[in-house]
Amino acid sequence: MKPVATLFLILIPGLIAAAGFSESRMETGMMISIDTTTGASLYPDRTAANPPAFSPENMPKALIIHADPRNNTLTAAARDSMANLLASDGWEVEVRSLYEDGFDPVATAEEISFQKPSRNIIDPQVAQYQDLIRKADALILVYPLWWIQPPAILKGWQDRVFTYGFAYEFVNNSPDSVISLLAGKKILIINVVASSKDVYEDQGYLRYLNMADESLFGISGMELTDRHIIYSSTGLDMVEKKECLEELSGLISLIEPWYK
Repeated sequence: MKPVATLFLILIPGLIAAAGFSESRMETGMMISIDTTTGASLYPDRTAANPPAFSPENMPKALIIHADPRNNTLTAAARDSMANLLASDGWEVEVRSLYEDGFDPVATAEEISFQKPSRNIIDPQVAQYQDLIRKADALILVYPLWWIQPPAILKGWQDRVFTYGFAYEFVNNSPDSVISLLAGKKILIINVVASSKDVYEDQGYLRYLNMADESLFGISGMELTDRHIIYSSTGLDMVEKKECLEELSGLISLIEPWYK
């Protein structure tokens, strides 16, 4: 039997009955509340002073980064469904919301320089995210696309976290020779968009998005396994939303580490 991870998502007692949600309890012990209108999960803000981190146990570890200011969207439902699917498959999962964390997306001059910063001057929140990425086998980014781009908070997170000395270094200070410091890790991107698949393909939007991500994660040595997009999200009914969430199970095999 595969080990089962515990996720730290808690619902307020009585919230489901009061709001008219349908409830399901997963094998992992995590409870997900599905809003019957939007198909998204709702739960209160996590206010723990020290959020849980990965254990030293030899389990495959996935870090899910969510970038959406709302918890009642299909994006949030995709986040929670992916977390549950991974936990059921024997993964240890850490879910972090950039908005709930109050992440500051504005990079400093030191953070965007080509000088390795000393540990004591790195922003503690940035250092925490970097530690989680170091320990994770897979990084999963879940976010909507606004004007063919990720939310600004996610772009700022990438600028501040994937810095010189953490994600990459130069040999003899030459940009022509790069050392990728996150090699062996896999990344999966899940997007929710209002436009149709035809629009994204015909206008070249997918090529634009993939070029940007392959540049960032490529220099870090991470393998971008897939960009999974849920298209025409505003026109989906509940049955179609449910089908979209069920399709996420097919993505797990793309990010499995070699030792699983």
